Amino acid sequence: MAASLAAAVLLKAGVHPQQWEWSALGISVAAILAVSTENDRAPGDKWGLGLMGVVLAWMAFQVAPLPAALVARLTHEHWHALAAARAATGQDPRAWMALSVAPSATIERLLDVIPAMAAFVAAREMAWWWRGRMWIVVAPIVGVAFFESLLGLAQFYFVRAAGGEVGPAAGTYANPDHFAGLLEMAFPVAVVLAISVWRKSVAQGNQTLGPPLWIALLLAISASLLAGVVVSLSRMGFISTLAAAALTMLLVPLSQANAHGARAGWRRAWRWVVPLALPLSILILLPTRELVLRFADLTSTQGLSRQDRVGIWRDTLQFIGAYKWTGCGLGAYEHGFYRYQAVDPAGTVNFAHNDYLQIVAELGIPGSLLVGFLAGWIVARTLAVVLWRRGASNWELAVGLFASLATIGLHSLADFNLYIPANALAFAWLSGVAVSPGLRRG
Repeated sequence: MAASLAAAVLLKAGVHPQQWEWSALGISVAAILAVSTENDRAPGDKWGLGLMGVVLAWMAFQVAPLPAALVARLTHEHWHALAAARAATGQDPRAWMALSVAPSATIERLLDVIPAMAAFVAAREMAWWWRGRMWIVVAPIVGVAFFESLLGLAQFYFVRAAGGEVGPAAGTYANPDHFAGLLEMAFPVAVVLAISVWRKSVAQGNQTLGPPLWIALLLAISASLLAGVVVSLSRMGFISTLAAAALTMLLVPLSQANAHGARAGWRRAWRWVVPLALPLSILILLPTRELVLRFADLTSTQGLSRQDRVGIWRDTLQFIGAYKWTGCGLGAYEHGFYRYQAVDPAGTVNFAHNDYLQIVAELGIPGSLLVGFLAGWIVARTLAVVLWRRGASNWELAVGLFASLATIGLHSLADFNLYIPANALAFAWLSGVAVSPGLRRG
């Protein structure tokens, strides 16, 4: 799984199907091996895993041939457009048809979704195997993101040192926002692993040199990941990282209050001041000159203006209204959106630049509700450990996983990170660890 993730990241984040298929194959094989073992299987979770199966079934249903009369009742807009096209080309308008406006695009996107779901299942299983050393399961994501951040930092500062025009760092990614998406998911996990090592060494009274070296290494990795987000010049990446960090740190005092009861005076007050003061300090001290200038120029967004982005969202809402019950088909957004595209009608809009709007447009209201329930289940399972199981050995990791999910969730409000295969793979991997019974029982 680690090799497959590294290959996907190295090869332009898996956006080219011919390159991604090898990573998809590796992940699928790893998942089969993980669930085929007979020893120490993770306790089942029929509700959550069943819901994921229903989501996959809904996506596959969109490419199933259906009678034209049924399609007309489910989505009249699609039936009318396809029937008119068939009549114009001499085909039978009453022939069976799929709900997806582009079945081949839906099948291609399913080949991205299925490996991500396989990674979710495999990570959940492996987190149970190593519930006493769960850092083993998340280490590949942190490691791959760390080396990617080093490459991004080298790109940024070498150009600056050479006196050239400094642009956003992107590592091996084609888009710096998606480069930031990988790093921002790994950053909180690296931080909490350092905290976990420190807490366990203090609890055990360990006076050896090992724990301090591990803490220093993990903090250095964390700093590199955060610096990589900064040099990506991704405004939303930087904002979502700070916002998710503040939100997560505000949850820590709540969990401590639940564990030890209310405390009065300054000792209680500082626990609420630090979660706000630390992100504020990072906001003031860390940004580079180039990132500050990016925030000053809010009218540009890597070739897509803020007004255009808002216009795309507005047009997407109209698109959703036409396909509200069935969606246009997973991965078929580009093929169906052009009829509703008022923003830059001569150009091509591949993505809605908002994962949530695009999911509703492609899966319809029923499918997006299923996805929402699945996401809510993942977040609720993670948050339950953060708030109510502070004494668990994996509590710090639960905090980091919640921060990671919150960060990419916020970033998805203005980007399409979850449609990038490598980032979707990392997200599914971390989500599988987050819902693993090992996180609660380790």
